[in-house]
Amino acid sequence: MAIRIGIDTGGTFTDFVALDEESGEAQVVKRPSTPDSPSDAIFDALAHSGIPADEVSYFVLGTTVGVNALLQRQGARVLYVTTSGFEDVPFLQRVDRKFHYDLDWERPEPLVTRRDCVGVAERLDYMGEVVDPLTPAALGSLGDMLRARLDERTNGAVAVAVNCLFSYVKPDHERMIREYLAGEFPELSISLSHEVAPIWREYDRASTTIADAYIRPLLQGFIHALDEGLAEWGNTRSWAVMKSNGGQMLAESAADRPAQTVLSGLPGGIIAAKYYAESLNDDNIISFDMGGTSTDVGVVDDGAIGYTTAWEIEFGLPVAAPFIEMTTMGAGGGSIAWVNRGGLLQAGPQSAGAVPGPVCYAQGGTEPTVTDANVVLGRLNPENFLGGEVRLDANLAHGALSDLGDKLSLSPEATAQAVLDIAVENIAEAMRLLTVRRGLDPRQFSLVAFGGAGPLHAAAIAKVIGARRVLIPPHPGLCSAFGTLLADMRVDKTWTHILRSDRLDAPSIDARLNELVAEAAADLEHEGFAGTPQIQRSVNMRYLGQNYEEEIPIPGGEVTAESLAQLLSAFETHYEATYGYRIPDEIIELVQFNVTVFGDTAKPALPVLPEGPPAEPAGTRQVWFSSDGAVECAVYAREDLSPADRIAGPAIIEELDSTTVVHPGQLLTVSPHGTAVLEWTEESA
Repeated sequence: MAIRIGIDTGGTFTDFVALDEESGEAQVVKRPSTPDSPSDAIFDALAHSGIPADEVSYFVLGTTVGVNALLQRQGARVLYVTTSGFEDVPFLQRVDRKFHYDLDWERPEPLVTRRDCVGVAERLDYMGEVVDPLTPAALGSLGDMLRARLDERTNGAVAVAVNCLFSYVKPDHERMIREYLAGEFPELSISLSHEVAPIWREYDRASTTIADAYIRPLLQGFIHALDEGLAEWGNTRSWAVMKSNGGQMLAESAADRPAQTVLSGLPGGIIAAKYYAESLNDDNIISFDMGGTSTDVGVVDDGAIGYTTAWEIEFGLPVAAPFIEMTTMGAGGGSIAWVNRGGLLQAGPQSAGAVPGPVCYAQGGTEPTVTDANVVLGRLNPENFLGGEVRLDANLAHGALSDLGDKLSLSPEATAQAVLDIAVENIAEAMRLLTVRRGLDPRQFSLVAFGGAGPLHAAAIAKVIGARRVLIPPHPGLCSAFGTLLADMRVDKTWTHILRSDRLDAPSIDARLNELVAEAAADLEHEGFAGTPQIQRSVNMRYLGQNYEEEIPIPGGEVTAESLAQLLSAFETHYEATYGYRIPDEIIELVQFNVTVFGDTAKPALPVLPEGPPAEPAGTRQVWFSSDGAVECAVYAREDLSPADRIAGPAIIEELDSTTVVHPGQLLTVSPHGTAVLEWTEESA
């Protein structure tokens, strides 16, 4: 027997999916996360699964360790080394503001203190020519400054981020600094900007390198501890970690490339959503992953997942690495409901998290949450949360919503309904922004809902944005973990080199792109891929004098004068389609060349559900769908459903890891592969 294991560690729960490669049967486990020691929850899930180590052929992990450390500012102390005279770059940041007219708004603090920003005497120009050489004396002076900083009292790990001016053109000085520091301070981990973010914007490169150093000791320690624990469990195989770009890499490589795994825990969800939608011939979807702490929203347009290199820890603190394009917001089951100073009800972004959790968990939480609101409205069964393993206290939830309602002169049920309405509208607005701002009509998309709380709210959100239907995969609470088993291996490489359209040398461009492809293919092989990779190439282009670029695909084959002419024409066509005009005869700049190399992984086949007799309700209960009052609602077990079923709302569908709410006027059917399809009846359309 060969079993593939995918794990997703979230802020509230750790999800475990084990897939039998021969039968396609899945075993699922859901355990509370252990934020102080994330690997503990992983080993807890392994123990609950009862799977012998020698039957595991593949193990891949999606983790929020990196992003949580950045958001909660619980990383290492960073010593920032840069070209002398540029020590203030992390603090100068950019000229833009999050709120143009808010005079009280302050820029977020960098992940480094000003005292720990150290200059070294060296400099290159924009062509990579040496202006000031890096001498042994300069290195010695740098060592003395760092030694003085290290002599100061420090709690926790220390890391070094090196970011020299124009190092993306010629990295020699950064390499010399690393060689020197490795000899003088062998205990320090070191991040170099030309390896982490070889891009031309100085501040973006600085911020990304600092972030990489900030989480490097933590990620290395986590992977090392997990690797040791897996070895003690009996694992003898290499294992993989999800990357932010939706690919995966061997764990030993991930420990040295922290910036590439910042959003490791998020891509699995949208990859799985795309997979399930394709089984229903649906190429246009909005993925909706709502867990206990946050909600992640992504878009698949015409079968393609969007990618970006623009992600920010906070406004103005960018991490320039390849990411699947998604929006993350503080809206989960644990989001706290509260009344602001203006007397208006809010939901989130503060979260009760896993500890103490919502009030109904009876673990010391006192502030009402979205989960408590669902309990009060009868949408969650207190006796069947996580398959009955966790019992919820409905009385505590009712008391918390009653106290909140007193501030609003509303009943507990009306308050709970208002909390859900606000949470739904917040998420719907994020979906509108992600679609409409890209010229996409959400009414032409299906909503794929997963995560523990996604199916609870999907029908209401779909109605608000006008989505044509809702798809709910099997085991929706563990969909992201399943997605880790679907991810291909992927390596992205960039070459920042500014060229003008009137001075292009096709042979030299072709030679450099071939070098990038070779480097990416070598990295892919190092990360565990043994087959023939797929290759994509693109270039970021702009009109001369502009500050931001558009990414244009490079046609396959050799780069020639003719193919460059086609590329320039493609840029102008794209520019006109995007902005409504073009600038004839203007010089075009080619700023950054990109190469992506893919390695396909084997995809599991979805088992076909047998068509049984129509399912019978497991019971009924009173459920509120509006503040007008409760209605008697049939409750079904998800495992009892088959393609023969047509369940008209109102209804509740319960399973181990989630609950689906079918509103009045909605109809739920089941696909041959077990995906629940929620649509509107003609009367309600």
